[in-house]
Amino acid sequence: MKLLSAAASPFVAKAAMALRFAGLDFQIVSVDATNGDPALDEANPLSKIPCLVLDDGTGLFDSRSITRYGDRISGGKLFPVPDPDRMIAERMEALSDGICDCAVGIMYEGRFRPGDIVHQPWIDRLWGKAERGLDEAASDLPPLGADLHAGSIALAATLGYLELRFAGKWENGRDRLVSFAADFAKAHPELAELLPRA
Repeated sequence: MKLLSAAASPFVAKAAMALRFAGLDFQIVSVDATNGDPALDEANPLSKIPCLVLDDGTGLFDSRSITRYGDRISGGKLFPVPDPDRMIAERMEALSDGICDCAVGIMYEGRFRPGDIVHQPWIDRLWGKAERGLDEAASDLPPLGADLHAGSIALAATLGYLELRFAGKWENGRDRLVSFAADFAKAHPELAELLPRA
């Protein structure tokens, strides 16, 4: 399998870490999702990453579909059973993805709009959502070690992206999240090497 990717994407990082934790064999292939890439366009009509190209050529997208696929193929390594534990993991994954949606939206607003039309109130609104999401995540941190699940991986990917793009802005008053990120890297170095990078 091939995971069509960009190194800085938190959604790619989440998918890659989940697939690795699930024990699946895949190759990371860098594509240009911003300017267009024929390989990505062929695998995913939405031209979004991550996209997992299965052995039969089927493109599987988005990151949540990929984590669920990895869970099924691995016999349940990514999501605990039964509920409510599975629901807690799915909720943390969704919360983490939502924080990333806001953070990526802020980056795109600044990167792709001319400076004179960047809409600061929209950036402030997105950042407020991200901060509330971070505080919610900090209130009930997911497990590490042997009990790691997709929600834990999603939060680690989110914090890795924030450290890459918003270092010094997200950490204040969130020592539990800072510790979680450090503990994740220490407990799972084979996954941490897949965190977002420039």
